[in-house]
Amino acid sequence: MKKISIVLIAALLTFSCNEKKETTKTITDWSADNLKGEVKQIVESPYKADSTGKIGEMDSCCIDVIDYDSAGNIVKVISKDSKGNVSREQTFTKYPNGLFKEIVTTVKGKMANRVTVQIDSNGKYISAQEFDSTGKLSSFYKEITQNEYNQLTSMKQYNPDSTVKSSFETSYDKQIFTGQVNKDSSGKETSKSSAKVDDKGNQIEFTRTSIMKDAKTKKDSTSTKTTKYRYDSYDEQGNWTQRTELDEKGKPTKIVKREITYYKK
Repeated sequence: MKKISIVLIAALLTFSCNEKKETTKTITDWSADNLKGEVKQIVESPYKADSTGKIGEMDSCCIDVIDYDSAGNIVKVISKDSKGNVSREQTFTKYPNGLFKEIVTTVKGKMANRVTVQIDSNGKYISAQEFDSTGKLSSFYKEITQNEYNQLTSMKQYNPDSTVKSSFETSYDKQIFTGQVNKDSSGKETSKSSAKVDDKGNQIEFTRTSIMKDAKTKKDSTSTKTTKYRYDSYDEQGNWTQRTELDEKGKPTKIVKREITYYKK
C-alpha cells in the first residue's frame, strides 16, 4: 500500500482501493478496506508457512494494528514486533467528507514525516505538502485527479524547487483497483502493478514489475513478482480472519491472522 511517497500514496491510494460507490459525504474507510459491519479495530499478525501451507511461528515483524472511529474513518495504524515494541505509527485526520486532511508518521516515537492535504469547495483534492522530521518541506503534490468514486487516478510529486520528482497513474474497473504505473522525473516508467479481486472484493492476486538501471552497465533490468492470496476463514460479518499468501507457483509463503473488534450497537 509505495514507492512514490511512503506516507501519502499509502494513505490516499491504498485506503481508497476497492471502495464501493457512495456519495462524497458518506465515504468511509470501512468500505475502502472492503469491511462489513462497524469495525473498531483490526490486528493483523503474520506467521511463517511451510510448503504445505501449515502455519509456523509468528514473524517477528510486523504486527499491524488499525483503529477506526465510529464513523468508519481510519484514525491510527501502528506497526509493532512480536514483543509489542512499536516501530512505526501513523495518525490520520480527515475532512468532513472523508478525504484525508493530515497524516503524521512517527518512527520509534519520533516524528518522521507529516503530510497536509488541501481540498477545493467541491470536496476534491487540490494539492498536498510533505514535511520531514525537522518540519522542512521535502516535496509537494499537484495535478491531482480523481474518478467519480473519489479515488486517485493521477498525481505528480515535485521537489521543493518545483522540479518534477515522480508521477503515477492508476486504473480502475469502475471502483475496483486494477493497476498503477509509476514514472520518474523524466516521465520514464519505473514500476507498474496490477491486481485481481474475487467476487467478495478481496484481492486474490497482485503483480508488481520494477524497472531499475544497472549501475555498471547502465542498462535497464526488469524484475516481476506475483503474490496470490487464499482466504481460509471468515467471521460472522463476512470479513476474512485468516489469509494465506502464495508465490506465483502456488507455494504458501506467509499466513496472516486477523482479529477484528466491532463497535457495540
